[in-house]
Amino acid sequence: MAELNIPRAHSDSWYDNLATIQRGYYYPWISTIGDRNGEDAFLEHVMEQLHPDTAVLEVGCGHGELALKLAPHCKHIVAYDRVRSYIDLANQAKAEQEISNVEFACYDAMDSTHAELALPVVADSIDLIICRRGPLHWIADARRVCRNGALIMALNPMEEPIPAWSSKLPHKLHYENSGRHTGSGSIHQSVENRLHQAGLTLHSGWSFDVPEIFSSPQDLYKMITWGLPLEELPAFDDIAYKFDAIFNTFAEPEGIVLRHCRFLWQALIRD
Repeated sequence: MAELNIPRAHSDSWYDNLATIQRGYYYPWISTIGDRNGEDAFLEHVMEQLHPDTAVLEVGCGHGELALKLAPHCKHIVAYDRVRSYIDLANQAKAEQEISNVEFACYDAMDSTHAELALPVVADSIDLIICRRGPLHWIADARRVCRNGALIMALNPMEEPIPAWSSKLPHKLHYENSGRHTGSGSIHQSVENRLHQAGLTLHSGWSFDVPEIFSSPQDLYKMITWGLPLEELPAFDDIAYKFDAIFNTFAEPEGIVLRHCRFLWQALIRD
């Protein structure tokens, strides 16, 4: 197989490519995630903060699923993403659900045409900033847009161990090349560094590490190839024997078990 020109996972080019592969930002594979995981905890914590007068900003909203879910529980939500097709889908769903208190914006806070990094809301207008699985650069402008006493709450993928079977696949399909892999750096330290640079401090943080089970080779293939250029990938049928061998050697009774690791954190805005 020829060398693949693989964009770095979660880079702008990776997201742009993903938008041509699937409608919206979601995980296309089927897996079973253990109870008391970070995704569920994030949603529970966010819901606890919502009141009829809460103004929310969602960073990296994808196709708007979360913002539309939260809309009935707060006053107003501004949700943005840099991928135009995601925002188009979000506005379509907003119209279909007849929701009026969500504003979706196609916006890139790091656009080089901006004089400096800036979030797409006015100063002192936000009570809660949320970001699920998104970047960290927006923290730099959080203090400006938030009211005194506002809360920042985010969920970030956390570094995961590289499975032993990764080397059994073609090099370009190794686990560390997949969109799921977040690198070897500490997300805890990255968050604290960003907060410190913005004059903020971490209030609370929780690490979640639960099993995620893949019961079929096809779904493991979908995870490994997520976000990669389809035209350059081997079809599943062409390398199914490799995935069958992985399952035969490494699977537990329920299937292949990976770690589903998340870091949930929050910070307070105080004058």
